[in-house]
Amino acid sequence: MRLYRLLAALLAFGCAAPAAAQVRSAVPRAVFVVPALAPAHAPDVSASSLAPAPLALIPALAATAIPKASVALQPSFEAPASLPHVASEKDTVGMSAAASAVFDGVVKQAPLATKNVTVIRVKTAREARDFIPDTPNSATFLNGLNAKWSGIGWLDLGVYTDARGVRSYAVNLSGRADLAMHLPGVEPHEVALIRKIQLRSNDLQLIIQEAGKTPDLIVDGVVTEMKSLFPGGDFRVRLAAANEQVLDYTRRHHLAPGAAAIDLISRDAVPVVELLAAINDYVRTGAPIGLASVSVYAGEDRQFFVRGKDGLFDLKDSPRSTAGDAKTSMPLARTSARFRVPDALGLAAVPDLNIIAHEATEPAKRLRAAGVKATVTVYGSARILPAAAARAALDALIEKFRNKSKRPKERALLYAARNAVEASKYYEIARKFGRLVAENGGGEVAVVTGGGPGIMEAANRGAFEAGGPSVGYNIILENEQALNQFVTPGLEFEFQYFAMRKMALRHGTMGLVYFPGGFGTMDELFDVLTLMRAGKMPRAPIVLIGEKSYWDNIFDFKEFARMGLISPGDLSLVRFSDTAEGAWREIIAGPSSR
Repeated sequence: MRLYRLLAALLAFGCAAPAAAQVRSAVPRAVFVVPALAPAHAPDVSASSLAPAPLALIPALAATAIPKASVALQPSFEAPASLPHVASEKDTVGMSAAASAVFDGVVKQAPLATKNVTVIRVKTAREARDFIPDTPNSATFLNGLNAKWSGIGWLDLGVYTDARGVRSYAVNLSGRADLAMHLPGVEPHEVALIRKIQLRSNDLQLIIQEAGKTPDLIVDGVVTEMKSLFPGGDFRVRLAAANEQVLDYTRRHHLAPGAAAIDLISRDAVPVVELLAAINDYVRTGAPIGLASVSVYAGEDRQFFVRGKDGLFDLKDSPRSTAGDAKTSMPLARTSARFRVPDALGLAAVPDLNIIAHEATEPAKRLRAAGVKATVTVYGSARILPAAAARAALDALIEKFRNKSKRPKERALLYAARNAVEASKYYEIARKFGRLVAENGGGEVAVVTGGGPGIMEAANRGAFEAGGPSVGYNIILENEQALNQFVTPGLEFEFQYFAMRKMALRHGTMGLVYFPGGFGTMDELFDVLTLMRAGKMPRAPIVLIGEKSYWDNIFDFKEFARMGLISPGDLSLVRFSDTAEGAWREIIAGPSSR
């Protein structure tokens, strides 16, 4: 029970909302709101609050959790006379009503997580060009339409819209057994396989090639890659290639896992045992798997392998323990795992709860005792030097390599030293920012850093020189990182656990400022963004220091929004400034209202 209460307190420490803000009456140079350090209130840990939420299928969530958007694409012809039909409940799992309401005989099922389907009948090659995007990958298909249109006559074009509003295109082959042989880019061996598939399905679409890996078909709502295995070929190589095509496409459009259809050219029967072992050997390599099923054709024979809950494949409806080869009745041998399982749990150190409890509570206690009501956290690279030190290091290298500066190793060192001189401007900005916080905070706002060198030292230095509280949360590493000399005595801390240090850095903050840095800085940034977006941390200004072009080179937040990976409103979480004064103005402006 004591452990339960301790964990509850730790959770509250990381995500408790700040107490009522206090307005300072006499703050030098500026009047702003200083939020109080957040108290740690234990959350409700009743049985009802701990009950797990029901699990839901990811494809279904992708379709229903995102608001529908109307499809702007409109057909330029009179639609077929048959009325739209609504597919069965089984057909529409993971689909919107719009995606299931399509023309009879054209699209019976759409891939799981498809949001909308529009069906367009095109009667000329030019009309097809009007609707299908002209990309390098679709060029073969589009360029060959004119020459082959006499054998095509008309096409039903399915326009599939995924959960992010991105469209893909497919040509309906249902009920038109000979259409594939007239379509540009479809090879004779692919036509042969399509005919075999058509014997078992009347819902078949040929996917138009996109920028990026694209499978060949949609069969009964399942994205499917076709492969033909000629004599002398390697089945596992063809399987891996099919998996990569499907995986790339389904990830791009947020769809459910797909399928592979592999034709064994010149074989009369499918060697079930041999191929099942080959499929599962590929799974055991640890490669990401985008296939839920594999259909293998040989002459008139066809065997269907499906992936089970354990990740391995088996014949459809055949328990792995009793299934036999359909042709030989030989037992299916399950190949043993080809890797050694380490005793990872046994070797892992058990966290010391006493240390965790101390690191969770002691920093806030000492800051409150020092009269600190809020913090401003500064992150950045430990490698950035003061301008004078960077310049001296470059001059020393120039002198040392005076006659060797054209050698690759020496050139690389000189290049790095010149970059260090350029980056030293951030040390000066961080130092100035620390001073601004101390001068305006009146002793109630502390500059908090990781306590190390570089940007951390600079921010601590600026606050220390201005007489304000300067806090350093150092981490104990195998290669010791020394605490910088500009931390206020009594406000220095040594952390054993990174997780507790991260919680302390953001606890009670009224703003977070990020300078250029490496993995550690980026980890802290995305951690804070995730917590704020999820409502697990009070919103506070996040300011990125440096030229906007620099941050665009590191990551482009607008691209996240364009791809639908974040909401457009999430962009308001981040602000930019290339000066210390600008960063301070963003901090005292308070959190975004969005």
